[in-house]
Amino acid sequence: MKFLLNKTIIYSSLFSGLFAQINLQVTEFKPFPDEIQMLDLQPDMIQWSIAGRFLLMDKMTQQLIGLGLMGELQMVGGFGRQNYSFVEPIWMGVTPDGILVVDRLDNKIITLDYRLNLIHTSDLEPRLFPELAAVDPWGQLFLYSSQYHSIFSVLRGVLDPNPHIDLNIFSDINPCILEIAINQDGTLGILTCDENVHLFSRLGQYTKSVSTRLTAAYYLVPLRNEWFVFNKDGAGVSILNDKKLEIPGVSVPVMDIKSLNRSIAVLSKDHILILNVQFK
Repeated sequence: MKFLLNKTIIYSSLFSGLFAQINLQVTEFKPFPDEIQMLDLQPDMIQWSIAGRFLLMDKMTQQLIGLGLMGELQMVGGFGRQNYSFVEPIWMGVTPDGILVVDRLDNKIITLDYRLNLIHTSDLEPRLFPELAAVDPWGQLFLYSSQYHSIFSVLRGVLDPNPHIDLNIFSDINPCILEIAINQDGTLGILTCDENVHLFSRLGQYTKSVSTRLTAAYYLVPLRNEWFVFNKDGAGVSILNDKKLEIPGVSVPVMDIKSLNRSIAVLSKDHILILNVQFK
């Protein structure tokens, strides 16, 4: 039975004293190799990989790209040109078991080694048709399914059929989910279409909700114990202390954003911008 969540929206102005200032410092500008343009690829997802490398995904062509330090490329997927392909990839990321790709329409998790060679695939049962995914620091994968309006956990390719977080019981959490993300402590954040962020503990217990007060909020970015929200125009805010941030205009519109340690990687149409987040 649904019940009304006794939720307190934590307005971020209450936390404005936590940090005097937050700065974004450009540390690297990585233009795409010419080969990406020659192949008419348009990556719209990014993920940090190992040893300073990146993973890119062009969801339209179902092409997964490994981008090396010197601009060298590895590519797999893409309309079945290899011995395996993706149907509707919605997420990729690095875990201790290798690189995972979640395929929504195929209801599969594809595991690759760090050279993008296929290791194995796992079927999702029940069939979730997941739209969103995130991995925690210990390698556990979490999938959001709008069909069930729940978040499920996957460990070593095995799906727990019982929801980790059943959002159906929270009647005042907007059912339109934009993104899920997990910070270094295992706290899971949910960004909803009404520009609120809802935080849950590692065990799936609700902790609090925060109003972002950012127009057209689209990306949820955890960084250490902080949470940032950005829109596609590059405007951002630290939701716990209401500090405004701005991604340099050269990288707008923003295609995707991912964090690692104290850095965030901003995916633009023809480059990756790496920013160091400085707390003062």
